Amino acid sequence: MDRLAAILSDFDGTLCPTSGIKYNDNSSDFIPRSIEEILCEISLTIPIGIITSKDFDFIYPKTRKFAKILSCILGLETFVLNDKERTNYNENILNENNKVSTEDIAIKDRISLFDHEMLSINSHMLNEITAYLENNYHTMNVEKKFLKGEENLLGGITVDWRHNSNWMVNKEKYKEIVKESVYNILNRTQQKEEGNRSKEKSSSLTQHLFIQEYSTHPFIDVYVTKLNKGSAFDSVVSKLYEILNIKGKIIYLGDSENDNPAFKKANISIGVNSDNRLNPTLDCTYSIKFENLSIFLRRLVDNDFDFSESLLNF
Repeated sequence: MDRLAAILSDFDGTLCPTSGIKYNDNSSDFIPRSIEEILCEISLTIPIGIITSKDFDFIYPKTRKFAKILSCILGLETFVLNDKERTNYNENILNENNKVSTEDIAIKDRISLFDHEMLSINSHMLNEITAYLENNYHTMNVEKKFLKGEENLLGGITVDWRHNSNWMVNKEKYKEIVKESVYNILNRTQQKEEGNRSKEKSSSLTQHLFIQEYSTHPFIDVYVTKLNKGSAFDSVVSKLYEILNIKGKIIYLGDSENDNPAFKKANISIGVNSDNRLNPTLDCTYSIKFENLSIFLRRLVDNDFDFSESLLNF
């Protein structure tokens, strides 16, 4: 058996069903109560980190009761939260713009990973891509992901059609629409930047725009730079070693292809299936149905955080 030092987890599709995420909803009632309650209990003994493609304003209200670290937008920004936030729980954390004010929360540390010049240019391109898609394709939703520490610049977008009953019927069409809009605006921006910079410099700044595809999930992501959850995993674990001197195994929970780099880093990797319409290829050692997740987590607690395969037998 392997005693756990920490639990790291994805959010969308892992701690809540993929079909349960509503576009542009910042409410806190996404995670089923049974899962939230056991995560709060676990957080009193070992730290929980969230590694997500969502931004801080989206993820913080939903996970602050139990999360020690929030790695947002695939690690573009990572926040270490003060433990007092879990005991001094305040429901009113969103300001008039439906954003979380960092003046009202206790953030111990923030790590940001990006080149500032590249970020500004690519963020502007994402804004153009978003405007084009929103104005021309009303059957797709565009979720905007903003950087908390950089003047609210756009760090990524998710284009999704999860509101459709059949996720696969227009999937290829939607993907091509997104890709074409990215390439068209990328080429236009490169031509414009070449008037201000050398061709080599312009190319190096704009070439990092990154498209994340999924085999069966009903969305596609675009980010200001190439990111992956493996690097985010390393940053979170390094921070946990630094602030808590953790010792033991690290478990990672995820549900999609963008979790594979983190699965490969974890000592114990568990894929979560929240919807029968999904069949991603996951590089995880174990798998579990979403409906059994709270039971598994309860078994972990009852087993004093010693992991064994038998805990996953249902």
